[in-house]
Amino acid sequence: MRVLIDSSTLIALAKIGKLNILEIVFKEIFITTVIKDEILREDSPETEVFKDAINRWINIIDFKGKPKEFRKYGLDAGEASLLLAAQANDRLVLDEANARRFAETKGLKFTGLLGLIVAAVGAKKITRELALETINKLSSGDFRMSLELYLWAREKIESS
Repeated sequence: MRVLIDSSTLIALAKIGKLNILEIVFKEIFITTVIKDEILREDSPETEVFKDAINRWINIIDFKGKPKEFRKYGLDAGEASLLLAAQANDRLVLDEANARRFAETKGLKFTGLLGLIVAAVGAKKITRELALETINKLSSGDFRMSLELYLWAREKIESS
């Protein structure tokens, strides 16, 4: 099983200094060439963190198809490239509702960033303290989450 991760998750974790959670939880992850281009933007302060992780524990994979054709479903090029690269036994980490709905119609397994953090605590891959610190930093940054989702994650983490 490969774990394919969208740029929004990577960028959100890198911005708060917690990109290494993905390495701790999965040992290695996979992104497409489109996602690589999205996270290595010249003007991004996180670029060096990503460069260090790529080809060490972030692997680049190819995909077949045209991501632009997925715009009609409300997907950006990065999400579309992941969906084109995904195989039946892969797990996707997607936070955008349109991408999740599309993955569901294709029978693909997926979770969001908060679900990933909650599951990692339950599997004892990260501590409750690290998980709470991470969701608190995410909620005070520019990562979009509803109060309801934040409270759900916090409750699950605290009761693990």
